[in-house]
Amino acid sequence: MFLDLLVSPLAHPFFLRALTAGLLLAIAASFIGVFVVLRKMSFFGDAVGHFAFTGIALGFLLGFDPILAAVVFSILIAIGVGYLEDRTTLSLDTTIGIFFSGAAALGIFLIGLLRGYRADLFQYLFGDILAITQQDIIVAALLVVVTLTTMALAWRPLLQITFNKDLARVNGVKVDFWEYAFLVLLALVTAASIKTVGILLVTALLIVPAAAAKQAAKNIRQLLVFTIIISLLSVVFGLFGSYYWNTASGPAIILVSLLFFVLSLLW
Repeated sequence: MFLDLLVSPLAHPFFLRALTAGLLLAIAASFIGVFVVLRKMSFFGDAVGHFAFTGIALGFLLGFDPILAAVVFSILIAIGVGYLEDRTTLSLDTTIGIFFSGAAALGIFLIGLLRGYRADLFQYLFGDILAITQQDIIVAALLVVVTLTTMALAWRPLLQITFNKDLARVNGVKVDFWEYAFLVLLALVTAASIKTVGILLVTALLIVPAAAAKQAAKNIRQLLVFTIIISLLSVVFGLFGSYYWNTASGPAIILVSLLFFVLSLLW
C-alpha cells in the first residue's frame, strides 16, 4: 500500500520534472540560505523577490523571457544595493528599503501598462512547480553547477567576512569582490526559484531550512548538511503531499519546511 502511494506520482512525467527541478533548486538555495541566515540578510532575500517581480513585469512588457528578465534585473539591482551601501553612510537595511519600495512601485506601474488580463503574470506570485519543463530542469542543473563552483571558491572568504569583516580585510580577503559575488549569486538563485515556489514564498525557501538547521547544528559543516537535508525533504514531502491533497505545491513545500523549523525548536 505504502509502496503504491510512493510510486503512483512518479508515473507522471510532470511530477518527475517537478521533483528533479525542486531537488536541484533546494541544493542551490541551501548554500545561499546558510549565509543569508548567518549574515542576517533575510530582508534582502525578500527584497530580491520583489526585484524579480519587477523584472518579470518588464519582460512581459518588452516581450522578453520573464525569468531571464527577472534574473538580469535582480542582479543589476543587487549590485546597485551593494554599491550604494559602500558609497554612502546609509545602513544596508535602509538601502534595501529604498530599492525595495522603488522596485515594488515600478513593478505595479509596469503591470498597469500591460494590456488585458495576464493570468500567467500572477502565476509567478505563487509558483507552479508542476509546470516545470525540460528546459527548466537544465537551467536548474546549470544553476547548481554555478552555485557549487562559486561556493567552492568563496566559502572560506565569505565565512571570514561573515564573522569579522574588518579582520578579513586585514587578512587580505577581497571583501568587496566577494560581497558583490554573493549578492549576484543570491539574486540569481532567488530569481531562478520563483517558478518553483513563487515570489511570495521564495524567501522562505532560502531562510526556513537554514533557520531550522541552525537550531541543531554545532558547527558550520553541520549547518550546511542539515540545511541541505531539510530542503530536500521539504521538496519531497511537499510535492507528494500536494499531489495527494490536490493543493498548490509551492506552499506545501514551504509548510513542510516550517514543520521542520517547529521540530527544531522542540529539539
